[in-house]
Amino acid sequence: MDRFLAISPKSQMWLFHFALALNILGMVLTDMWVPMVVGAIVTTYLSIDAMVRVRYVLPMKKAMRELEHENATLRRKVNDVEQASDY
Repeated sequence: MDRFLAISPKSQMWLFHFALALNILGMVLTDMWVPMVVGAIVTTYLSIDAMVRVRYVLPMKKAMRELEHENATLRRKVNDVEQASDY
C-alpha cells in the first residue's frame, strides 16, 4: 500500500477519480476507444483501490495500532500484578 508516498492517500483518491472522469470524457469526445477503454479500466482500478484504502484500510490500521498499544499496556499491568503477588 506504499505505492505513492509523495501525495496523501486522500489526494490520490481524488486524483484517480478525476483521471477516471477525464478518461470517460475522452471516450465520449474522441474516436480513440481502445486506449480510452484501457485507461478507464486502469483508472477505475486505481480509484477503487484508493477509495478502499482511505475508507477501510487506513482506519483499520489505526485501530489495530491502538489495540496493540492497549494490549501491551494490559500485559505490563498483568506482569506487574503477578510480580507484586510473588512477594
